Amino acid sequence: MELHQLRYVLAIAKAGSFTRAAEELFLAQPSLSVQVRKLEKELGVALFQRLGRRVELTPAGEAFLAHVEPALFHLEQARTQAAVRAVDRSCVSIGALPSVGATLLPDLMAEYRAAHPTVEVLLTEHNVSSEFERMVQTGKLDLAITRAPLALPGVTGRILVREPMLAMLPPKHPLAHKSTVDLAQLAGDEYVGMRRGHGLRELMDTVCLRAGFSPRVTVETGQLSVLCGMVRSGVGVSVVPRLAATGYPTAVSLDDPSARRELGVIWRKGSRLTPAASAFLELLVAAADSHLDHGSA
Repeated sequence: MELHQLRYVLAIAKAGSFTRAAEELFLAQPSLSVQVRKLEKELGVALFQRLGRRVELTPAGEAFLAHVEPALFHLEQARTQAAVRAVDRSCVSIGALPSVGATLLPDLMAEYRAAHPTVEVLLTEHNVSSEFERMVQTGKLDLAITRAPLALPGVTGRILVREPMLAMLPPKHPLAHKSTVDLAQLAGDEYVGMRRGHGLRELMDTVCLRAGFSPRVTVETGQLSVLCGMVRSGVGVSVVPRLAATGYPTAVSLDDPSARRELGVIWRKGSRLTPAASAFLELLVAAADSHLDHGSA
């Protein structure tokens, strides 16, 4: 019986689906299924009942999980305490998308520095997730917060949040008072967008194309703060993820539940995280859960 197999069982039970659990674990579904079958064979019982695309715990699975959850909790507590003692005068290198660095990280960084004042934190911001994957792959970064899914081999990680895309509107826009908006209603508007090649620009273009039009971008910028200021002044509208719209007063939900951004945290596959990086990862996961509705559409 392997520790990762126990974590897989817990993830599947919570997700109610092998497919969803595999996505959150950054695993191929066949690999996940193989590990569960190995565990079931070792135990001599079926842990899950397959119900089409969904799965439910069998009575044996429920009994097993009742012991697995506290065991994993205590093991994690033991690992955390050991990591805290091991974090000494060291360094951790973190990569983050600008929209994450400006919203999710400040409070997290303050908490981390308070707990580990001797650790030097090197923060790198970049607009392109694939560049972060290369930096993690080559060992230049310990951890990076990027868009999912992963594209490069040699990198692994987990989903942090699934956040909806929002229509960022000028305060006096006719639809600014709405609770939701059909993006097709904004097909004729002028848009303020990030420069081409920026991850947020790719997201906006993709969401608009899904709604049946290509956005008419009349102003481009490389700074999210400039984009927000331009929209606030009535220069145009924009479409951004919820984190990027933090603090903006007239950001309206889209009625397309599939319009969302998935963020994950990644690290080098097959390499052991340093105690300093492990401690940061633990705080990051907790911060993501508290800032956003983890797993929401």
